[in-house]
Amino acid sequence: MKLAATAIIAALALTACSSSEPASDTDGPQHRDVPGLVAAVRKSVQDKGSYRFTIDPPLAGTSGRSPASGSVRVGGEVPAMDATTKRPVQTDGDAVELRLVSTTKDTAFVRLPADVFGLPADRPWVKLDREVDDEFTTTVLGFHDIVYQQAVFTTYHLPVIEAGGEIKLTTQAGGSTRYSIAVDYQKAYDTLKDEALRAEIKLALDQKVPGTTAEVELDGGGLPTRIGFYTEFQGQRIVDLTRFSDWGSPVTITEPNPAEISPRGP
Repeated sequence: MKLAATAIIAALALTACSSSEPASDTDGPQHRDVPGLVAAVRKSVQDKGSYRFTIDPPLAGTSGRSPASGSVRVGGEVPAMDATTKRPVQTDGDAVELRLVSTTKDTAFVRLPADVFGLPADRPWVKLDREVDDEFTTTVLGFHDIVYQQAVFTTYHLPVIEAGGEIKLTTQAGGSTRYSIAVDYQKAYDTLKDEALRAEIKLALDQKVPGTTAEVELDGGGLPTRIGFYTEFQGQRIVDLTRFSDWGSPVTITEPNPAEISPRGP
């Protein structure tokens, strides 16, 4: 079986449009700088503890992430995610539904369609371990990480914005506040301490992408409702857009029952 290729160059899926709505100083409080914005968002997320997300499909005439949706729970050692996405997993194959669950940093689980991979009907799950270096594990963990990076924005987007960002435009409408933030990748690379994040930024710099603009939209309570990233890369417009809702809703994320896990991947 030939697996579909995947590349985690999330740092390239950025740079953006800014809103043309007029700013107002009377619609509610605004954060005047990136450190204040990031600190406030982090606190609001931790206070709520859980949320749901939806990754939009690419807009017409653009490229972007495969659509996905699911839940995130924060507050543990690492944020936990339960997500469903639909994408091809074999070269020239049809898109299939994948369910991705992770509660730790080094492992994840994927529920695979049995008719594609020939798994036992009562064991549709496969464990993915980062220490296992084979094509299947690397590819499917790549799918997981792409979704995780968008859904769990506190682990990638906020640190990168904080390290290299500057607020360029603030607009308010309908009780929401939108921040357009220019991010300098070289500044972010020089500032970040996390080597994994620095490696992501280095991928963008190596591809001659000097920076990005992020759009962060907050509701009246300071919780994110939308985070968008847009870029022009090699003549193609790339749009990543994730929406957030149901803050503080009951969310239970657990690893699959061991009896439902196949002893090995396809």
